This record gives sequence, structure tokens and C-alpha cells, in this order.
Amino acid sequence: MQHTIEIPELKLMLYLPQNLAQCDAAQYIEMCGLLYRYHTHQLSYYDLKVQAVYKLLDLKQSKKTLFVNDEQDKWCNVYSISQLVESFFDNRDGQKVINLDFIHNPVPKQKPLWRNYYGPADGFANVTFGEYLDAQRLFLDFSATGNGALLYDLAAILYRSKKRPLGKRRAYDSETVEARATTFKYCPDGFIYGVFLLFAAFQKYLATAVIPWAGKELELSILFDAGDSDRMEAVPGLGMDGLAFALAESNVFGDFKAVRATNLWEVLLQLYNLKKNDLDTKLNDKSK
Repeated sequence: MQHTIEIPELKLMLYLPQNLAQCDAAQYIEMCGLLYRYHTHQLSYYDLKVQAVYKLLDLKQSKKTLFVNDEQDKWCNVYSISQLVESFFDNRDGQKVINLDFIHNPVPKQKPLWRNYYGPADGFANVTFGEYLDAQRLFLDFSATGNGALLYDLAAILYRSKKRPLGKRRAYDSETVEARATTFKYCPDGFIYGVFLLFAAFQKYLATAVIPWAGKELELSILFDAGDSDRMEAVPGLGMDGLAFALAESNVFGDFKAVRATNLWEVLLQLYNLKKNDLDTKLNDKSK
């Protein structure tokens, strides 16, 4: 539910999103642009919140009469409303961390020049394992280095044009990423950083995801259990690329190329099945 802001003297009711999950496409891009400037130390936390008020409510700073005629009262109102932007963050060990509790894609379509490009479906339902692996590698590289150029490549991996006449998003081809990344340099920073935050939100979701399956609930957290010394390589940042080779050797989905072309969720379910069997085997061995 969004924040409700009432300005009685103007008989005006405004609605401010509580977090990125509640933003529409335009608000998401604007807010992510501010978050990128904050992330790169171009913007203070105070200025981030104040500018967010204007961006999220689609206000113009020149319209001094929007809140009240008195300049001082206006800025008091702006400051009060800016405090609501705190809900975009969680406090973690004294640090402000962006709330990433969403798995839908707030910006399913973007048009950097003359062509529309389409991103992942909600929950990354239409993403292949290879697409995910390549995106994850860049996601981790940017997280470690802060190299902004990597974000254009990340967007180029996840966003592609549609194929005529069927209208389906083009199949992922790693060979076309570099050329497409050049096109995405014409996109606003908010969109580019927003793609990074979308992937970050999906990574967060995967670590705790519970999937309904045949009347049961599958907890994907067993793939990321840091307390298991024999855990799979599926833990983000510890070499998930190696899983593609391991699955290719098992021939479950076919050769290496076929594994990369397989839907991400099919691979995750197979990994869950392998992990669950491994845990059951260890439990049986202990009981003997």
C-alpha cells in the first residue's frame, strides 16, 4: 500500500510508493537513477530523499505554490514527505540497504533508440540458464569493481528485441551482447542501474524461494546453504558456471550448448532434485 499524502489547503491527495516494488516503470527508472547517483557518491542521502519526492510525485520544483505559498513552509512540507522515502531502505548493521523485495520486472520494455527491447518476464520465467550465468557473472563483477560499463553489458544480456512475425523475444546469443550494449548507452542511468537492481532482487529471492510443486513446497535455500560443507557450487559467487559443465557431462539436458539453452527454472529444479537426493543419502548413511 502506498503512502497517502493529503494537502488540505490545496484539497490535494498524493500517493508515494513505499518501495521499488510499488513503482511504475517511470517511477522505477527515476528512483533508480537517484539510487545510482547515491551509490556513486554523487548525491547525499538527504538530497536523494528530497529529489525522490519530486521525481516520484512528478512535481516541478519551480511550482512553489504546490505545497503552500510560503517558501519556508514549502520546504518543511518537502522535508516531512522526504522522510517517507526511508521505506525504500532497510537498516542492516547501521547501513542503508535498498529494499529489494520484488520479483516482477518493473520495466518490461525499453526503447533506447528506434527499436523496442524486452526484458525478463516476472520471476525470470523466460530466462535460460546460459543467459542467467552470463548475467550473474557481470552482476558479481560490478558488485566487486563498480565498473559502470559492465551495466550496459548486463542490460544487453537481459533485454532483446522481438522476432517477427511471431513476436517472441529473440533467443539469447552471447555473441550479440557487445553490439547491443552500445545501443543501451543511450538509455537513462536509471534504467541501466534498474536492470542491476532487478537482478539483485532476483538473486535475493532465489536464496529463500519456496516453490509449490505437486502439493509440496520446495525450499531452494538448500542450494545456498552456507552451513553445508559439501554444498553444491550453486552458491552465487563460488563458480556457478561449473554447473553447466557438470550437467553437460551428465547429459541430463544434452551437451554444454543445450544446457545453456535450457530454461533456468528447469535447471534449478534439477539441481534441487540432485541436492535433495544427496541430503537424503547422507541422512540414511547416518542412521545406519
